Amino acid sequence: MPPGTAGSTPPATPTTTEAPLKPTAAERANTIVKKVVIGLIIAALLVITYFILEAFLPRWWAGQIGRRVDGSMASGVWTGLVLGVVCTFVPLLLFVFAFLSRSRMRNVPAIGFAVLGIIVAIPNLLTLAVVAGGGNGAHAGERIFDVDAPGFRAATLWGVIIGIVLAIAVGWFIWRYRRRGRELAATRPAKDKKKKK
Repeated sequence: MPPGTAGSTPPATPTTTEAPLKPTAAERANTIVKKVVIGLIIAALLVITYFILEAFLPRWWAGQIGRRVDGSMASGVWTGLVLGVVCTFVPLLLFVFAFLSRSRMRNVPAIGFAVLGIIVAIPNLLTLAVVAGGGNGAHAGERIFDVDAPGFRAATLWGVIIGIVLAIAVGWFIWRYRRRGRELAATRPAKDKKKKK
């Protein structure tokens, strides 16, 4: 049978592999400069945003609370207590759920619970920005609290304490429940083996 007929394998074509080109020193320097410039721009935007929010948010939040309380001591205490408890207990509970749901579905539930916890905690964070802030906005917010929302700050502090205690209690019950479930799951195979014997 002559060569090249049916049944013969065609000669393999040589493959050429080219080594990837390494970036030059100028290209590496250009990449570093671009990253540094982008980082400086982001840092500048963050600083500008911080000063804008630091001047605006405390005054705005105190104004909202002042209009809600309208100078009433009872309303100030009630509003501060409710916000302190809810905006502390619920975020801590969501953070517990985020911790328990980690490593599930690529941490999507954990991230969702953590984001929700931060959102719910925003009222307490704004009150903290007024009380602990040192800018003009925080000082203006403190004056608004003194005049239009008496009792709000102290009641918020007590609400935060109550919320922490409630969150610790609920977290302890959740831990006991999960521990009991693990103990039952561990003893179940031993019981099944005894039944088979």
